[in-house]
Amino acid sequence: MLNSILDIVYNHNGLLILIHLALTALLMFSGLERENRIYQRIILVIWLVGTAYLVFFERSPLMDARYNFIPFRDDNLFNIKSNVLIFVPFVPALCGAFRKVSPKAAVISGFLVIIAIELIQLVSHRGICDIDDLLENGLGVLIGTGFYLLMRKLSAPKED
Repeated sequence: MLNSILDIVYNHNGLLILIHLALTALLMFSGLERENRIYQRIILVIWLVGTAYLVFFERSPLMDARYNFIPFRDDNLFNIKSNVLIFVPFVPALCGAFRKVSPKAAVISGFLVIIAIELIQLVSHRGICDIDDLLENGLGVLIGTGFYLLMRKLSAPKED
């Protein structure tokens, strides 16, 4: 287990993925109370900045647009895991930071953010516009939604 964690950390973006996981844990255990909203907004901003860095600024611009519209062409397990994990915090962060955002609206927002990222990558030539990213990031949004709904249910006051 420790060797796996060290392998992730030594990877060029592994540390940021670990930070994303830590943010997810903070969101899950910070509760849904109003007084934690400022912390959850800070976590959301950190997540947005970290994701933008990973997706756009860590990469060198490519000479031409690159894209992949064939699903599951890449079987790199690290890429698959990191694509899923990077979006797990999105729905808990958005719903936790803004009380009026419903989980359904957060899921739709998550998918819109994912589509926007892929289109920006295609146009800016930073990264590859990849159908796998859409599917794997979308799975991360759904997993994060499940975590959020579970934590909301567990933290709800019990009725006798």
